[in-house]
Amino acid sequence: MNNKFSKAALLSAALFGLGFAAVSANSNTASAKSYAKVKSNRAYTTNYTERNYLPSGSTALYTKAGTLKGARKVASASTLNALANKSDKGQSYFRAYRIAKTNRGSYYLKVASFDKTYRGWIYAGKSNPSGKTSVGGMKKVSTFNQGNLTTDISNTTYYFGASSTTYKQPDWTQYKIGRNMDSLSGDYTKDALRVTGVGTKTNGRDNNATYYFVEDSAHPTVNGWIKASDLKSGSGTGTSSSSSSTNIGANQVLVNYVDASTGNSVTTKLLTNNNSSTQTAASYLGTNLSGQAYSNIPTGYSAPGDSTQYGTSNTSALAAASYGKQVNYYVIATSSDNLFSTTPTYKTTYNGGQTATGLPGDPVGKNAFVSPAAAQINTLISKLATSTYTSGNGGQTTTFTPGDIENALDGANLKTFYYLAYCDPTSNLLEGSKQAILTASSTGTPSVSGLFGTSSSASASDTSSQLSALLGASGIDSSGILSGIGNLISNGLDGIANSLFGGRICYRVVQLTTDATQIKTANGDSIKMGSQVTIPYTAKASSVIGGSTATTYGNNLVSEFNAYNHADADSQQQYAFNSKTFTSSSSALSGLLTNGTGTTSTTSSSALNSDSSLNALFSGLLGG
Repeated sequence: MNNKFSKAALLSAALFGLGFAAVSANSNTASAKSYAKVKSNRAYTTNYTERNYLPSGSTALYTKAGTLKGARKVASASTLNALANKSDKGQSYFRAYRIAKTNRGSYYLKVASFDKTYRGWIYAGKSNPSGKTSVGGMKKVSTFNQGNLTTDISNTTYYFGASSTTYKQPDWTQYKIGRNMDSLSGDYTKDALRVTGVGTKTNGRDNNATYYFVEDSAHPTVNGWIKASDLKSGSGTGTSSSSSSTNIGANQVLVNYVDASTGNSVTTKLLTNNNSSTQTAASYLGTNLSGQAYSNIPTGYSAPGDSTQYGTSNTSALAAASYGKQVNYYVIATSSDNLFSTTPTYKTTYNGGQTATGLPGDPVGKNAFVSPAAAQINTLISKLATSTYTSGNGGQTTTFTPGDIENALDGANLKTFYYLAYCDPTSNLLEGSKQAILTASSTGTPSVSGLFGTSSSASASDTSSQLSALLGASGIDSSGILSGIGNLISNGLDGIANSLFGGRICYRVVQLTTDATQIKTANGDSIKMGSQVTIPYTAKASSVIGGSTATTYGNNLVSEFNAYNHADADSQQQYAFNSKTFTSSSSALSGLLTNGTGTTSTTSSSALNSDSSLNALFSGLLGG
């Protein structure tokens, strides 16, 4: 009896042990940690000035992406938060140099502190951090902000003080870019210096000290940045071996071309105006994108866009120019090491399958304001030439895929964008049949008052030019019409609209979009460096929108398109664009959209009797 009991007890214990082991094994398997995997890991090669960060203190720094197996903590979130609030030399600044994405859709940046104390991977969010200001555990910062030289500074001769040490970039403002070693090899305290750049440190570093970029004509290898307080003006400790100033005549302006990315002077150009007695220096030099300063940009450089910081600086500096003085003009280094160094062409599919060369309303030619980037389109196109997706990486990459092109366009906010277009006022009185023909705005103010001027401010010549452009793009010969409506001109374009166009000048919001599939069809699978890329867009227009509605939405063209992208919009696509949209827009509104004034009509009043023109106008209005 006891024997049987013992055997039963042993058997039960064995079975229990096996069961427990099985349960334990299953439990261990279920609780085994699941790790992320790296899906992509690439160099972050955007301009180095755009890859400087301060920690946000929201996440830690790891030896690898924090969710990968084996990741170890390099610095805690609290440590990074403390760094961000220190006013030290540069330990707090980090440079990002690689981007990784995991199979869970998370992005990580590989970063290194400027003093090389900390290096590792930090969480950067669920979307590509390139171009974004705040990315997970990091916040993008400008370590050094360049400003505009005053004439007093640019016309003063300076000398080194106690030290002649200069920097390629102001100390601790860029990763691994520091002292100009050539400035340490001699005594340059007797050399006269000319200041060609000015800027300040940011975030409290070095008490936000001001730095000057100095040029030493006697020893050019010494040129570089130095703290303004380390210079002295007036006479030096001895005689300068060479004068660094240029003798500027009473009818001359010295234009100093400054590389916007480095603050270094590229070259100077002494411009002489033989008509200086009747033309101001500002008028002679022109603006950021026109005039003598623009025409003399050195080879290998281009002008910044009007709406950029440096474009605005150029226009302001040129407007304040005077003869006998120097003016600084910022330029952007161009590179042949990018696929988009060669300007692309455009192709559009519209009205349910028709194709045309160019874009509706010529937004590129008119530098149109576009959403959602809230910028002028040429500024975005310029960004393509610096895209990391289409970079040759110093000649290492020679071919690109349609996906590379799509990513570059997406990064420049040109994959899908929106802009406002005038409707053809003569196509038909029925609003649904009105066709978008011309880009409406390059000012960033897509409203009736912003586009046309108001009745109180629009001059007769402005109104004539605007109306002539609209009629011309619509295919109507306006040469005999404008003189016949002189009694309406004084009321501005709104008055003419009330009398001729049923009280409304209408618009459509144009949506352009593309993707890798379309790009492949237009360019093939492998696109070689140096070839001209065709960017194929599909165009869709919103329903017809009145002027008051355009004013209501203001610059929010995406919301406006979405509000008017419904069944009516779909049914109107067959009418949305006319072939004149692509063939006439390059010149039709040149006056209106480049400087807002247009040219004065010189039509003879005898043209009033041109029955054919009047018949053409009313025929167009009635859709005949």
